Amino acid sequence: TSVVAQISLLAIQLGVILFAARFCGKAAQKFKIPPVLGELLAGIIIGPYLLGSLNLGIFGFAQGLFPLPATGSIPVSTALYGIATLGSIILLFMSGLETDLRLLFRYSVAGTVIGLGGVLFSFAFGAGLCMLAMDVPFMHPRSLFLGILCTATSVGITARILSEKKSMDSPEGTTILAAAVIDDVLGIICLAVVMGLLGATGTGNGSVDWARIGIISVKSVGIWLGVTAIGLVFAHQIAKFLKQFRPSATYSILAFGLALLLAGFFEQDGLAMIVGAYVMGLSLSKTDISFALQRSLHGVYDFLVPVFFVVMGMLVDVRVLADLDVLKFGLFYSALAILAKIIGCGLPAYMMNFNLLGAARIGIGMIPRGEVALII
Repeated sequence: TSVVAQISLLAIQLGVILFAARFCGKAAQKFKIPPVLGELLAGIIIGPYLLGSLNLGIFGFAQGLFPLPATGSIPVSTALYGIATLGSIILLFMSGLETDLRLLFRYSVAGTVIGLGGVLFSFAFGAGLCMLAMDVPFMHPRSLFLGILCTATSVGITARILSEKKSMDSPEGTTILAAAVIDDVLGIICLAVVMGLLGATGTGNGSVDWARIGIISVKSVGIWLGVTAIGLVFAHQIAKFLKQFRPSATYSILAFGLALLLAGFFEQDGLAMIVGAYVMGLSLSKTDISFALQRSLHGVYDFLVPVFFVVMGMLVDVRVLADLDVLKFGLFYSALAILAKIIGCGLPAYMMNFNLLGAARIGIGMIPRGEVALII
């Protein structure tokens, strides 16, 4: 198709997505469900696997409004996925801005321990189920993949719900966010390790290049901690630089520009974009322009974030659920994935002096899986 046709299709797709997101988000709120779930559902319904690929020949969409691309591993067009990615970047940039830094440092140790507990339990539960159900050894690619798939808590969904419920600043909220970001970094390292293992076992000699895996892990954690430290140290200089571009509407967009730059660099270095965006938001959260940024970027947020969640929903192929075996295994796997986070994150939280209710909140807050799992 010509470039003009692609762009006109993208415009129509975005229009449809915005209305579907708002409509399903509002419907979800009526049922006391977070709007984000409505948006994900909207994506599943209008996505390429359900209504999206219906023949709308009368309107000139013979392949449907959201046709499955002929190439690539993503069921939506690259352009649409790109716009959705911008949504995930602004979502985590704003979450970073809303995070209370003092609280974050106070709970950073707890967050690390809870994140680690969640990853270990989830990996063990996911891989264990695969070993039992499919009768394969622990080091088999299937068990390793079902293990990692279980690990990464969705920072996006968690942040969005905490922000909607105004619980971002509570001790539990801060701990959940800290743990979820750590969880994401660990999930990415696990993915690198498993890819390394698969690469190593694929060569036939069965040896694992632990040195390379070690380097990837150290590099990931090093870049993440290093950039966070630099951001926090130079936060006021960054804010001062941005304030030269008054009014606040202008420098807010430039601050988002910085988040985009950092997100891009993180992605190129093998970490997730969303972690980079979160770090940028965190750096600016204690500066005097933090509130101006949150206020000015609200419109951009309201436009892009629902697009992100709807496109996330579009990535879900519900047709596979027609197979009863898949459905049974999926339900069992989901139940274990939920349990793994409640136990793996709730227990350490309880041991870190949170009361039972607080520990349960943290365990439950770490349940959502989303963008990272779908990407894996």
